[in-house]
Amino acid sequence: MAVGRDAVALRALYAHSAGVDTTDYEGLRGHSICDTLIHLAVHNNDKGGSLADFFAVNVDFALRIAREFVRMNGKRFLNISSVLSLDGNDECHYAVSKAIGSKKLCEEIGERLDNIHIGYFHDQGYFGEKLYILQRFGSKIGGALFALIKILKPATSAQSLADYALGPAHDLPSPGILTDDLSTSLLYRVITRTMDLGVAIGILLFLFPVFVVLWVAIRLDSPGPVIFAQERVGARQTPFTLYKFRTMKRDTVSAGTHEVSASAVTKTGAFLRRTKLDELPQAFNLLRGDMTLVGPRPCLFSQTELVNARKALGIYEMKPGITGYAQIREIDMSQPSKLAQSDHRYKKLRSLLLDIHIIIATALGRGAGDRVATADEA
Repeated sequence: MAVGRDAVALRALYAHSAGVDTTDYEGLRGHSICDTLIHLAVHNNDKGGSLADFFAVNVDFALRIAREFVRMNGKRFLNISSVLSLDGNDECHYAVSKAIGSKKLCEEIGERLDNIHIGYFHDQGYFGEKLYILQRFGSKIGGALFALIKILKPATSAQSLADYALGPAHDLPSPGILTDDLSTSLLYRVITRTMDLGVAIGILLFLFPVFVVLWVAIRLDSPGPVIFAQERVGARQTPFTLYKFRTMKRDTVSAGTHEVSASAVTKTGAFLRRTKLDELPQAFNLLRGDMTLVGPRPCLFSQTELVNARKALGIYEMKPGITGYAQIREIDMSQPSKLAQSDHRYKKLRSLLLDIHIIIATALGRGAGDRVATADEA
């Protein structure tokens, strides 16, 4: 059953859809049975208005529908929100009202609530209201143009939402994010690979004098090899060798950085870690295709808690990155569960604009890397 403000418009819309009943919100009160309710009514940012206007729809009206759902003894309430509401720091009226609305719905419905966050909504041959002009080019040309736009921000197809609604409840990791898999986009893979190669070649060509200076500084500071090479977990859990400038004393135990004492870091190493210059040799990993600029930070095979958590969330479908979403959020490998969840959020929200944002944030100093253990922790 389709329910909306205008019953006449709904009847016209579903006139040729067999088996679909329609009614307005008042008419919903005349029904006594509900299995799954998909709540799509929303006041979006593009409509403008005061915070009270947003609350009237995204909180108060949502609760009104939830109470009808409870009255009908419904089994599953799908509350659809934009991925914009995932940012706890976003103070726009939409994000604030949606966050409070979800909390109130949870109090009203409990475990029957299924919060789903979607990206730019589209369907085969339909590219949304904002990109309606693309439909004039037909499904093939318009689809090709939309594929270019779709790599810029997360998108969600109508078919994927329908499939999820017809499937089992709560089969997505929390927070529930339903977006198109960008790893299937050839255009995205070509662009990111081109960026990887461009950055790697630029580092090796233009920063060669820096390599020489750091090489000499590390040699003079402490005995041992200049380049630190260590086996890490790569895409599809394939092992690869990670290259960095050595920042710790020779023969330091091979373990996660957070498990190593701060006393193991050399004087030059402390400077390299603080400035992130120790990661310059990873340009070779970019050239080889072992890593990409943005992705989950590669871990050791011995970090089993993190490896298992990432495997369960499908993180190893992606290449590890020089920098990443978790890194700029100050989440490191000392928090394996939280790190895996952050990697999963990046996987679902991945886009070219997000990647560029992460690269810029890293260049501006956000994300200090994994911390070493304090004296009490070591």
